[in-house]
Amino acid sequence: MSQTCRLLSAVVGKLHTGVLIVDEQLRICFINQWLQRVLHSQSPWRAEIPLLELLPELEGSRLLRAINQALQSGLPSVLSPSLNTQPLPLFNAQPNGLDSDEPQPLAHSLQVIPLRQDGLHHCLIAVTDLSSSMRRERLLKAQAEKLGHQSLTDALTGIANRRRMNNHLEEEVRRAARSYRPLSVILLDIDHFKLFNDRFGHLAGDECLIRMALSLQARVSRAGDLLARYGGEEFCVILPDTDGEAAQTFAESLRCKVESLNIEHPDNSCAPVVTISLGVASWLPGNPETPIGLLLKADNALYRAKQQGRNCALSHVSAATASD
Repeated sequence: MSQTCRLLSAVVGKLHTGVLIVDEQLRICFINQWLQRVLHSQSPWRAEIPLLELLPELEGSRLLRAINQALQSGLPSVLSPSLNTQPLPLFNAQPNGLDSDEPQPLAHSLQVIPLRQDGLHHCLIAVTDLSSSMRRERLLKAQAEKLGHQSLTDALTGIANRRRMNNHLEEEVRRAARSYRPLSVILLDIDHFKLFNDRFGHLAGDECLIRMALSLQARVSRAGDLLARYGGEEFCVILPDTDGEAAQTFAESLRCKVESLNIEHPDNSCAPVVTISLGVASWLPGNPETPIGLLLKADNALYRAKQQGRNCALSHVSAATASD
């Protein structure tokens, strides 16, 4: 063997890619070191061993048909893992140590390539290890999901942010219109929260917002209900399948829940503890409404609740009646 041939043989032997060559009699002429390490076979490797003796499970397989096609017709083939699960019995040489000490199946793809030279027909099976790229793909997918979740979550309180609230409200308005079911929205605001921050500092203010969010989230528990931070000290609650009367009752329960936290607030004109004011608006079947329109009605009711002394829940209907 010439020095060049020996060098090429050494290079192919070091590749982290599988190289397998068979002749017309389906005898293995060459198999590189990496493939020997990951190939699971009951028979030991030796020069010119018949392919089916080393890997009897290939009898009748898609891979064996592709090899015969390459040898007889000179037609190449590609066997992807999406259509051909484990075309070769390959396993990780090193256990991953995550769930067990057993070697794990190695994801791979194959290229079956005819080799014709000097009247001799051979077939090259090139094996590509896909495990690293698949792990990278899973990692990127997990990171994308995490970023997607973060983009819809308020960083301070951990509940939905305004972006998610807007998306959810649009979906629920469409669903309510299709199903002819009611839908209610509650906007709530911490009373005199600026004075709270001025007295206790912004760290205490953040802690107050977190405690409030946790307390409210425990009450907003039905499937489809959503609690979101609307901005600053304002929160929004979306209540599908809830009419105005039920939403008003629920808003009052939220007001009582926050007051019962007994978070000290000496500068609150309503009570010596943190309180909230709430505005309720409802969409009724047959009345066309947009998400923005529904929020504006709830905001108007919230404004009226503050005018009436705060620490109360007022619906859009009652607010409109009071202003007439």
